[in-house]
Amino acid sequence: MKTQKIITGKKFYHVGLVEILEEPLWLAFTNSGICASEFKNMTSLKDFKKQLKEKTGNSFLRVNSLPKDIKEGINQWKAGSWPSKLKFEISSYSPFQQKVWKSCSRIPFGETTTYSEVARDVNNPKAQRAVGSALGANPIPLIIPCHRVVRNDRRVGSYAYGSHLKELLLERENYAKVLY
Repeated sequence: MKTQKIITGKKFYHVGLVEILEEPLWLAFTNSGICASEFKNMTSLKDFKKQLKEKTGNSFLRVNSLPKDIKEGINQWKAGSWPSKLKFEISSYSPFQQKVWKSCSRIPFGETTTYSEVARDVNNPKAQRAVGSALGANPIPLIIPCHRVVRNDRRVGSYAYGSHLKELLLERENYAKVLY
């Protein structure tokens, strides 16, 4: 496994490993912010780096530790608050997707909202299906918490990694919320 120390001052593309809700997660980041994530048990580092290369055209190097601001942001997230220390590199996505993800990011830890409520929040009340599509394209699904958006009947609905994992994440967050 090739690793490299983070060099500041020039554009870099790195992948590090973090644990969130007892799940190891690959985080891809640049000096502009986090740009992608993937569950370690769902993809190897090699495959994740290959996906990143295909999407961005850049080679991502594995690092042994995350930058201080990302570590602090993840700790804020784990404590149930919005990680103000985190920056995201999502500028290649549509303005609508970015609005949906921003709305989603305001959903409190351990709580849920509906696709309709998100659509209203982004000033497009008839766009529930488009909200679902935007959430499905979320490149950072745990930290930009699309799993907290449920159907209008409060059933969990779809999730990029399957409904079962969405249920599990919501249960873990609800349990963790009680601990904080």
